Amino acid sequence: MIKRCIDDLAYFSDKPMFPEVRPFGQLWAPDRNKFYKYIESIYSEKRITNNGPLVRELEVRLADLHQCKHCVVFANACIAIISVLKLVAQTRTTGEVILPAFTYAGLPHLVRWAGFLPKFVDIDENSHAMSVESTEKVVTDLSTAILAVHQVNSPADIEAFSRISVKYNIPVIYDSVHGVCCSIDGVPLGGFGEAEIFSLHATKLINGFEGGYVTTNREDLARELKIIRNFGILREDATAMLGLNGKLNEIHAALALASLDEVQMLLSSNQKRFLKYSQEFSNVPEVSWVEYPPISRHGQKLDYNYEFFLLRIPDSWPLTRDEVIKLLRAEGALARGYYDPPIHLSSHYPSELEVPSLPVTEKLSQCYIQMPAGELVSDGDIEILKDWFCFVYENGSLIRDRLLRNLHQNNTPIGERV
Repeated sequence: MIKRCIDDLAYFSDKPMFPEVRPFGQLWAPDRNKFYKYIESIYSEKRITNNGPLVRELEVRLADLHQCKHCVVFANACIAIISVLKLVAQTRTTGEVILPAFTYAGLPHLVRWAGFLPKFVDIDENSHAMSVESTEKVVTDLSTAILAVHQVNSPADIEAFSRISVKYNIPVIYDSVHGVCCSIDGVPLGGFGEAEIFSLHATKLINGFEGGYVTTNREDLARELKIIRNFGILREDATAMLGLNGKLNEIHAALALASLDEVQMLLSSNQKRFLKYSQEFSNVPEVSWVEYPPISRHGQKLDYNYEFFLLRIPDSWPLTRDEVIKLLRAEGALARGYYDPPIHLSSHYPSELEVPSLPVTEKLSQCYIQMPAGELVSDGDIEILKDWFCFVYENGSLIRDRLLRNLHQNNTPIGERV
């Protein structure tokens, strides 16, 4: 729907540009015939769960994709992270896990479930990855593990974190849920640190409905992960450790395998979509995109999956970042603030912990809009979004006045409204 006056904005008129919402996750369903073909084997094998043949095939193919020795799949990435933390830090029952605050809001919950306290550090302003300098400053005798996050636009500084790991004898684990098919100097993410954790959620590049997996080059860790995901059962008459039910079923593995068959197509499509956004929005005043630099600041060649499109709204824009998001969501474009609020400022921050000052994290959490992405967003949708942004920019002062009037009316008691 073309906007000709501010009354045409869906926030004021209830006439959205996109009657069917445009999401910010991948949400790609692979070819149904490929999925059905994998499903047929469930009936022929008469195996629905408990480490069935499709799960085992998926583990082999994912290990090959990441060029690592072992892959262990789980019901979801959350259980995978908890399990890895428990196993790599098994010599400690309490302690702190160092992680960035500029990340997914659920990550510190998993640290708590594993029995540890989160210790938040700042990020690098250019790469958005966990700051090595900030990390080393907080290492103490209580430090149990480093949970570094590969950001969508930049991997963590693997060499630096490896040095810290050796220097302080602290294991490093990578949250790599946005790192599928990303690589450093041609080496895929997946074989670094003690282990890396990926997601098979429907919003991710490889869709298993739900699910997650751990990649590692440690045979002992892979063996223990398979035990812990099955209630800690070693054999029918023996339990080896405290375990849980973290098994992935065959149906989810079937969709993940069908999705894996098409992953290269998705990579190409994501990159083309990013280039389309960049081209179209060059006509929108003052905004800019978080880039995917081909070479890191350390001179490494980087490959990406182009999973997110992060648009920066400067302070000079006629509307704030949050006002733009409010208007966009009314239009059926499910944009959101990127890692806002940062975890250390959220209501779920552990009350017993001192709130750190993380200036870069706090600054960047106010800058970016995570724009609609994935296969449900077409080139035509991006052109419509570009026109919408241009309209909003040109009419920014009028729109802001209208927003303020609405806010005033909503805060005025009913009996006092004209």
